[in-house]
Amino acid sequence: MVLHVNCENLALVKRGFALCLTIATLTIFFELDLKASAQTELSRSQRQELKKRAKNSEKIIGDLEKNYIIRQEAHYKRQDRKTRKTMRKSLKQSIKQANRRSHPWFKRLIFRWKSRK
Repeated sequence: MVLHVNCENLALVKRGFALCLTIATLTIFFELDLKASAQTELSRSQRQELKKRAKNSEKIIGDLEKNYIIRQEAHYKRQDRKTRKTMRKSLKQSIKQANRRSHPWFKRLIFRWKSRK
């Protein structure tokens, strides 16, 4: 069964479909946009409060870091020479591991060459 439609009617149907599709798309677009702007809208006092909290938290974190370093240095100074040397070596090793450099460069190079084969 084949449906025959005049060309004029087909063009009208295509335009109507395109119009409906455009209206539906714009409706969804504007609806989503309104929801997003309503959720992110803050009053001036709320923005000031957020800035104040962020500044206070940064200050608290800075104080904690400073106190940690001071206590670490005081602990180091209370140790004898042998322990200090061990502590320095372990600190150096931890820094290397943090930088992903726990093995010397030549060992890493040898490992790369071995893994290629």
